[in-house]
Amino acid sequence: MKNDIRIRRATRDDAEVLLALIDAHAAFEGMDPPPEEAKKRLVHDGFERSAPKYRAYLATIDEKDVGYAFTYEAYSSFLALPTFYLEDIFVFKEYRGRGFGGAMFQFLVEEAVRKGCGRMEWMVVDWNENAIGFYERRGAIQLSEWHSYRLEGDGLRELAEKGREAHP
Repeated sequence: MKNDIRIRRATRDDAEVLLALIDAHAAFEGMDPPPEEAKKRLVHDGFERSAPKYRAYLATIDEKDVGYAFTYEAYSSFLALPTFYLEDIFVFKEYRGRGFGGAMFQFLVEEAVRKGCGRMEWMVVDWNENAIGFYERRGAIQLSEWHSYRLEGDGLRELAEKGREAHP
């Protein structure tokens, strides 16, 4: 079956299927799907800008798109090389265990090398033991010396406003 799997970069024509995959991924993670305003931004930022903010890839078999990956590049000041960041990778439930995730991940590893990246990084939710095992079987290591932090939404805007008030 692996020979029948095709990985390709998503285009504007794939926006509807990509959004459906993102909705299914949100459901899998127990999260709300992106609202319509966010979906419009996803389409614009990935397909309608001269410099897209991300790249999306689709896993396809028999002309059916069954999985996606979402990537972007960061830059390491210590390596002086780009970092290939895997934001999301997801395969519809009925297609899991059939090689799609492995094919997609291998494609992305090769893409990172092709782009001259010094490393590839991603995060995994702690309850997803299948994903953790998947990555560790491929030689990935869990970073224990780093903690993830986040500012988002109102908290991000409030802190920015406080900074503007303190330093007008």
